Amino acid sequence: MESQFTRDENGVTSMLEFVLMFVLAAGIFTLLILNFNSMFLNHPKYVVATNQFVDVGNDVTTKIIDTYLVSPDNGMVSTYFSIPTTIAGYTYEVGVHPVGVKDREVQVFTSEGGGISVNTTLNGAYTTIQMNGATRSTSSYHGIEYYSDESAGGH
Repeated sequence: MESQFTRDENGVTSMLEFVLMFVLAAGIFTLLILNFNSMFLNHPKYVVATNQFVDVGNDVTTKIIDTYLVSPDNGMVSTYFSIPTTIAGYTYEVGVHPVGVKDREVQVFTSEGGGISVNTTLNGAYTTIQMNGATRSTSSYHGIEYYSDESAGGH
């Protein structure tokens, strides 16, 4: 005996089917619209900014080490460098900060809404030269100065 249940289509009307499909499609579309900003705008912007901050940190670290390598035994070396004013729409700060007692690192960070921070170590260079300082990306001057004589202004 075959069941009548599988051949009976009287329980679902075309109108009910349309309403159910519309509600389901509207729900999926609403979720997509609500997450659009974070999925397609914020996350790629964060990835690009983080990668560029790493590049700036590596560049500044290299410039610090290179300045130290060519510095005289007694005297001063001064060099200038350029960094982008903004990265992915963020202004940022580059600074030398302590890591423990014996090392320093270059930190590139933004205090704006992105909250992105990248650290690059100076590989123990702080044990032979003392270093500190910071600059902002919007500053007109970005430089590294090295004094080998304490009376000339310190390290």
